[in-house]
Amino acid sequence: MKSRKVINSLWRIAALFLFLYVIFGYQYKLTYNKGESMEPTHLDGDWVIVEKRNYLPENWIPDKYDIVIIEEDGRTENLCKRIIGIPGDELEIKEGYILLNKKKLKDPFGEGRICYYLTDENDKDLYYWGTQERVIRYISQSQITIPEGHVWVIGDNREASWFGVLPIKNIRGLVIF
Repeated sequence: MKSRKVINSLWRIAALFLFLYVIFGYQYKLTYNKGESMEPTHLDGDWVIVEKRNYLPENWIPDKYDIVIIEEDGRTENLCKRIIGIPGDELEIKEGYILLNKKKLKDPFGEGRICYYLTDENDKDLYYWGTQERVIRYISQSQITIPEGHVWVIGDNREASWFGVLPIKNIRGLVIF
């Protein structure tokens, strides 16, 4: 008698999962964030819900500050990035600060300035003489205009994220949660 209840419960759970997959599984997927570039918004290994690209409108253009899953160089690695510039925006980087349409970007998500840390020939961090402070260089990039069909992306952790212009076709999904 008890085993019959267990079996019935298992069938109900299986039916519930099948129902949820049929309703949501085609349009959405559960995936994880890889890397620290989206910290503190999403930590390495955090699970996110993504609306799949093929369910977004055909001529979909992401909005500023959308978080997306992207493909880079033909590899999908669950890389999350934030959209900062959309087609037609002018973007420049001065000493690590992002200037969007000639104004310093004041987004509530990004932390730090875009930079890199210097290392020696053995890939060990370099430090300023007599200190524990790593040698840092802030990025500068001359002004560009985001072309049609492209966006400019970067992670929220500006010190640990690559950045740049990305074709919209390389976006694999929109993070919704």
